[in-house]
Amino acid sequence: MLSSVLLAISCLPISTTEKYLLAKENPSLHRIEKMRGYSRNRVMRMLSFLAHGNNKVCFYGMKEYPRSFFDLENPPFRLMYNKSLPKQGQQLLTISGTRHPYHQGSLAAYAFSLEAVANDVTLVCSNSQGIDRCVLSACHNCNAEAFVLCDCGLATRRIQKNALVSSMNMISAFEPADEALPFHCLSRNVLSASLSQATLIMQAPSHSGALHVASMALDQGKDVFVHASANKDTERYEGSRCLVNMGATVVDDFADLATQLDWPCRKTGVRVL
Repeated sequence: MLSSVLLAISCLPISTTEKYLLAKENPSLHRIEKMRGYSRNRVMRMLSFLAHGNNKVCFYGMKEYPRSFFDLENPPFRLMYNKSLPKQGQQLLTISGTRHPYHQGSLAAYAFSLEAVANDVTLVCSNSQGIDRCVLSACHNCNAEAFVLCDCGLATRRIQKNALVSSMNMISAFEPADEALPFHCLSRNVLSASLSQATLIMQAPSHSGALHVASMALDQGKDVFVHASANKDTERYEGSRCLVNMGATVVDDFADLATQLDWPCRKTGVRVL
């Protein structure tokens, strides 16, 4: 019954703070049903989703809720996920880049990711193709976990038919059947930047969503780095190059980034087969 009430509250058209305060009153479901915006069908669909597989839900204020999200202006009240959420003290790094990288950009993202996971860093990315997919491939090949912030619901075909993405720790602020929409990507980017201590930008053209991730990270006071392979003065690298011109630190490899963040680095030069 508690989950039903909290799911019902999550559907209401009010801010997360208002939802949280309402939840603290321990209202009955009958009371929520009388409020504007309540949808029994939406609640039932979410309950059905949670009844299958490893699907889980976490609400704002719970101990499992990512602490970094508390600093957001209007964090999601409800998070759907499949395996686990980040633990306190876990070293997290967001990697982002173009959906259409050159081979060199893909290889650089893959190689860097191998080094990062070899040094016990957990990577964060999106469910998009391109650079993000290279990051997940490296994690998969190392049997390492990664956190994937999704721009749609976890019950959509976009997620269910993607074996690589669905094998990772998926997190979604959307209802299970919500399809991807342009503004979903923007809100997803906010969470991607917030979850980690820092963000690394790989190859990114001028209109890449990776620049929005970088912007959100900077707005939250996070460090933003640009990989050396993305520091080129050509059109397909215009976005990442612009970040360098604005003052972003360029890093050659994980050891370089670890020095900047004062993170341990025990393994370097991971071989890419």
